[in-house]
Amino acid sequence: MTQRLNIHQHTYWESLNQFLLKEDTYPHWSIFCIESGLLRYTVLNKSGTARPGSFLLCPPGIPLQREAVSPLNFHFFQFELQGGGELHAGEFTIKDTNRIESNFSYLRRYAHEQDEKAISLKEHFLLDFFCLREMEGEKELLELGPLQHQDPIIYQAILYLRNHAFQQISLNSLAKEMGLSSVQFTRRFAKNLGMTPIDYLTAIRIREARQQLLETDKTLDTIAKECGFNNGFYLSRVFKKRMKMSPASYRRTHWI
Repeated sequence: MTQRLNIHQHTYWESLNQFLLKEDTYPHWSIFCIESGLLRYTVLNKSGTARPGSFLLCPPGIPLQREAVSPLNFHFFQFELQGGGELHAGEFTIKDTNRIESNFSYLRRYAHEQDEKAISLKEHFLLDFFCLREMEGEKELLELGPLQHQDPIIYQAILYLRNHAFQQISLNSLAKEMGLSSVQFTRRFAKNLGMTPIDYLTAIRIREARQQLLETDKTLDTIAKECGFNNGFYLSRVFKKRMKMSPASYRRTHWI
């Protein structure tokens, strides 16, 4: 199933000094996309100050306390996310500032347009923010950090998975090589990384598949074989489960 957004409202605010209401609720998921200024907030049990390049999510029907600490420029959306995908209240950031500013510039251009083309473009750029967040989140999960000293055995296992990710790998054999049973290996791996070995391996493979979809015109079967999947059909099934859209839809939506 293809993941997409339905936007119910898009408003662009410039130099907002204070909100009319210090607390408000919305009938749909809402997001504040901060271009400049500081926004102090509390939603559910989360509080903080959203800064330029930050995105603040609020679930439907949940009170949001907000205060403009300094004059704000921001995009405000109410929307529905269709086709799967999880949203969580609170703030997130995206490191790709060039991509953010590019999206913001297009959103400003179409801020006051409500025709079908403008709405479709707005949905595309807003969805792109969520895709960027997911991609950067997975990249962070793939970083080794201080694990080399915390658990050298799992560190070595990760190195092996990274270096052989696109080959056929037997996790049972890898566990045995590490001197652990399959159950011990999976539990210890998950304790350190918050995911199972197969999920970690799949994340590496899907990341490479995404890159090839956007940067090459290779067929799905070719990409599958180069990324460690048996065939294009299996890659498509795993890709849909992870990305909430088919490889073809991902390529079509994000192709530059």
